[in-house]
Amino acid sequence: MEKKHRVNKTSSDELFPPLISAKELSTILGQDNIKVFDVRGIWGTNPKPLFDEYKVEHIPTASFLDWRKEFIETDIVPSLAQISSFTEAKQSFIDLGINKRDTVILYDNYNHMFAGRIWWAMRYWGFDNVRVLNGGFKNWKIKNLPVSQEIPNTLKGTFEPIAQEHLRRSLEDFIVDKEYSCVLDGRGINGYNGKPEDPRTGHIPGAISASYDSFIDKNTGLFIRPEEIKTLLNKTVPNWQTEKIICSCGAGYSGTVAMLALAQIGVESSLFDGSFNVWKQDPDRPIVQSF
Repeated sequence: MEKKHRVNKTSSDELFPPLISAKELSTILGQDNIKVFDVRGIWGTNPKPLFDEYKVEHIPTASFLDWRKEFIETDIVPSLAQISSFTEAKQSFIDLGINKRDTVILYDNYNHMFAGRIWWAMRYWGFDNVRVLNGGFKNWKIKNLPVSQEIPNTLKGTFEPIAQEHLRRSLEDFIVDKEYSCVLDGRGINGYNGKPEDPRTGHIPGAISASYDSFIDKNTGLFIRPEEIKTLLNKTVPNWQTEKIICSCGAGYSGTVAMLALAQIGVESSLFDGSFNVWKQDPDRPIVQSF
């Protein structure tokens, strides 16, 4: 059976605004329904949350959110871990004190990758009122906005998760859907290209490079403006307005930066959960290198 293409949403009014500025956040801090979470962490050979940095200073009223424990499988290495189960997600909402009428603000210091992953995960579990701080903690500090060492108390949350399957592609989904979709690879260009000495590096056939850093202003750490995002996509992804879009990356983190950029211009996409690291587990699956 032939699968029909789906035209992406292109009205920013249809999606809850994905980003919030430091200035706007500073004006709503302390309101009862505003929940701020510090999602700082690092990737690389030893991926980990940065709770010690949180204890030194953080945005006032912010609680710490450990991206290795919330909304993700915890018994698998982060590079292969998938979205958490319903039971685990419900417990995360309880532990984080999130309720239906809350607005959640997330920030990190890693090009929005960890905040982006949690933004996507919360939306997957049906919580739409979630935004990412544009520019992260770095931009907050550049603006000379206040910081704190106080760790807030958290009451139990009551939000009841409901999976939004259209926002996620499992490996099985992806194998079918990639033939009828535009696949964007959010890794840096070196990861996309691969290494000549390692044939299991590179990218999924047909995937287009949409490096996370192409959406970020290198000087400010802010996302580029919506019109610049559209210009970039028009140059590199000719069919972005007519094909459904699946974002991929190495493990399911930098791809969410591309998702945030797309959401800025009103385009909803899905994430290939686990991304290239899951794809390459089967040695018979093809991989493309480009140098």
